[in-house]
Amino acid sequence: MTDKVISDYISPSEEIQAENGDINPTGLLDEVSLYNLYDDRDSPEQDAERILDITYPTATLTSIIKNSAQKLDGEDGFSEGGQVIGGEYGSGKSHIELVVYHLFNSPELGQRWLDRQGIDVSLPSETRSAALQMFNLDKEYNRLSEAVGDYLGIDEWTEDTDLPTVHQIRDALDQKPTIVLIDEFERWFGMADRSEYRDDNLAFLQNLLEAAGRDDTRLSVLISLLYENEDVQAITQRTNPFTHDLSSRRDEKIDFILHRLVGEVEDPEGVSALAKEYTDVYRQNDQIELEDYQDLQDRIERYYPFHPALLTLLMEKYSEQRISSDARGLLRFLTEIFRDNYRNVDLILTGNVDVFAYTDRFQYIDNELVGKYVNDYHRLQKPDETFDEFVEELLGIVLLHSLARAGDEGANKRQMLMGTMRKGINAHRIIQTFTEVVYGHAWHIHRINGEYAFDVDENPAARIEKKAEDIHKHDAIHRVESLVTEDLFDGHNNVHILDPVNTDQNIPDNKALKIIVTLGAKRSYDEDFEELTTGQEREFNNTLVLVTPGQRSSVDTNTGIIELARKVVAGEQLDREEEVLPDGFTEIHNQNFQNLRDRVRDKYGTVHTSTDRGLFPQDLPTGGNMDFYAATIEVVKPDSSQLRSEVEDAVKDAEGSGIQYEHLKNDFYRNAVYTTLTTEEELEEAIGSLCRDGVLKVGNYFEERVGSLGNDTNLVHEQYVTEEEDEEDEGRTITIDARSVDEGEDGGDGVSSTSGGDGDGETTATSALQCPECKRDLDGKECECGFEFDATDIEDGTVKIEGGSDEMVGKFLEDLGLDEPDSKIQSYPIMGDVRADNKPDLIDELEREIGIEWEIHEATITVEGKLSSDDLEEYGINEDALDEKVHLDETLEVDPDEPISRQGFLSLLWDLNVPEKASLSVKLQVDKNE
Repeated sequence: MTDKVISDYISPSEEIQAENGDINPTGLLDEVSLYNLYDDRDSPEQDAERILDITYPTATLTSIIKNSAQKLDGEDGFSEGGQVIGGEYGSGKSHIELVVYHLFNSPELGQRWLDRQGIDVSLPSETRSAALQMFNLDKEYNRLSEAVGDYLGIDEWTEDTDLPTVHQIRDALDQKPTIVLIDEFERWFGMADRSEYRDDNLAFLQNLLEAAGRDDTRLSVLISLLYENEDVQAITQRTNPFTHDLSSRRDEKIDFILHRLVGEVEDPEGVSALAKEYTDVYRQNDQIELEDYQDLQDRIERYYPFHPALLTLLMEKYSEQRISSDARGLLRFLTEIFRDNYRNVDLILTGNVDVFAYTDRFQYIDNELVGKYVNDYHRLQKPDETFDEFVEELLGIVLLHSLARAGDEGANKRQMLMGTMRKGINAHRIIQTFTEVVYGHAWHIHRINGEYAFDVDENPAARIEKKAEDIHKHDAIHRVESLVTEDLFDGHNNVHILDPVNTDQNIPDNKALKIIVTLGAKRSYDEDFEELTTGQEREFNNTLVLVTPGQRSSVDTNTGIIELARKVVAGEQLDREEEVLPDGFTEIHNQNFQNLRDRVRDKYGTVHTSTDRGLFPQDLPTGGNMDFYAATIEVVKPDSSQLRSEVEDAVKDAEGSGIQYEHLKNDFYRNAVYTTLTTEEELEEAIGSLCRDGVLKVGNYFEERVGSLGNDTNLVHEQYVTEEEDEEDEGRTITIDARSVDEGEDGGDGVSSTSGGDGDGETTATSALQCPECKRDLDGKECECGFEFDATDIEDGTVKIEGGSDEMVGKFLEDLGLDEPDSKIQSYPIMGDVRADNKPDLIDELEREIGIEWEIHEATITVEGKLSSDDLEEYGINEDALDEKVHLDETLEVDPDEPISRQGFLSLLWDLNVPEKASLSVKLQVDKNE
């Protein structure tokens, strides 16, 4: 858009142009009165040349002039001499009669004007003319006949004579061209003190019109009517006169007004280009849909400098007044609007009307409504009495559209846009300003059938807006949080808000799936998730999924959402606190909630699941009344084939010893390398499927349906199943029987023995060691069949000793050079120390290795690591320079008086204070309770 303004395209008419070229409304002749024609003093109405110069030859005026001239000509047989000019106050009736009077009363001047306007009419060289404005005649008349007679110079029609008949009227005129103009007859006729002359006046009016309708009478009668008296209307229509209704001829009034205001069009091509520019702006906006853009472009050019929408609107509102209305009142008002914008804008839009400055003009239409507008005008002003962009203009537009039809008719979005928008102005910003700043804050603007209108009643939305101003931002955000959990996610107790306001975050650390919803939007959520999991030393990190706004569009910082949430909170508080609320409150509150719900729903979203490489985002399907909880579960739900593969790999990694179901399940809930489970049944189904397919042996089930899964159910991969069975064959129980033998060759139990003695026949107890393979007596640690054992077999329990007394067993072991082992207390683990780089991993490993029923008698815990400055504070060293410069090597020996349970020992480790960066190892002495 160029920097040009109206003054670059046109100049004002001479009538309103000041000496410096500006516009001066004081020079405007905006009201004329026929009675001034007969004033002894000079008046503008007496200046025929001035009156004709400011007159635009509308079609109606041209038709009236032609009809009158043709009737007065008297030679072509034209007999329609009566004409009625109808219209409201100020519609231009008096001006038309004044122009007709001067044309026929000053025929030379009048003929030149007609020729200049291109109107093909020949005026009589001499016409007897009378212009009667009935309320301002030279004297008080009670009879219309007397008044007309006096003004025409016909003495015979005096008060004391009979009413002139049609023929007497014809004869009195004596073929002299005569024109009679009657203004404001209805009000004069209806005066109470004139009631006794009612019939006389109706009768003479009828006779006068009938005479004008005769071929032999050169008489033209023009009477203006407000259509307020049915009797007068009935009389005027009896003779079937020409009727001209000015109320319905809005374009003519506009042409008349523009003729009065606009002088020269100095840049017609510029005006044409400007009209096209505005029309193109409208074409490009999907909220402005017009049936005929070319027609609007033509009218912008024709009505310049006023936008057609503005002229049409003001013409409509002024026609609904009863005082100073329509063309007359509008003419001066538009002159002032023209002056205000002449050097400021390139086209005068509805929003360019300074409504507040001209409230006195609109009070005639609806004083009470204007008062409500003034209240809201001040309410929306800033402390420095200025307004945010578009606010003042939008207030004025809504008032103008509401006048005379308060609460029933208002401005729609298209009218707001066309009243404010120019090239380079964002339409969305205008509408957003109205919905977020004007509507609701203006207490008396109501929304009705898609339009916004001022009304004298208070808008319930304004009550909400007023209350919303006191709602804290955190309370609004908290309401959004509850909307997310209760409405979008249907109140499921495993849905949590990340870092909620006004409440503490309490996300349980268990194996159940937890959906964490954040209102803030970022490029990456990895740090948030790490803080939530490892930062809080959670155990089951693979049970969390994160739902976030899409496209980095935050919810908790969005001004529109926060303001809507304030309204919702305000409405809920008012509903609780107030006994009586305005009509429509519930509907508006419900609409606010629905708008908030829609705005929040539109922000989501994305679902993030944890992996060993960070969070993995997936789109959350949206639309309609989608159940966010169900949709999130559907996104997170693991792929069955992938889950089978992960289970198979985990069991296979456990090799021949397999893995207990509890440990496998815990791995999935803890380790982000695995698929996130939504329910435990998904894992059970994968295991069952693998078992039926012969991939896994589950407890005693193999290639069959799994009956049940207990925490201690062992899972073994199929490639180790055969090896395990072979090992069981090789590892059959080997028993060495140790029996005591009495005197004699046969101990009575089938075991031979040798005796050594002193010849007195007395025998000594000895050991008969029988090979478990061939049942021969063992010779030391070996047998002829090839069976042998050593101390390691005894310690590992591969060879068990059964039978015999404790003394015999002890003697037997002593002969072998072995200490007697304690079958319950042994070093654990056999494979060496349990080591880990951090405490959670160590506890995880020990939880696998230590049996549920085992008891710990002794433990050695070793901790190594570098101490951070925070760690050093635990030792009373406050020196940041030593951060990670101090090495810790600490060994803890645990020797309790009573054995510690498995869970008790794990709890001891959880509570153990270790450096942030440390490795640990543990050696135990345990009672396996086997």
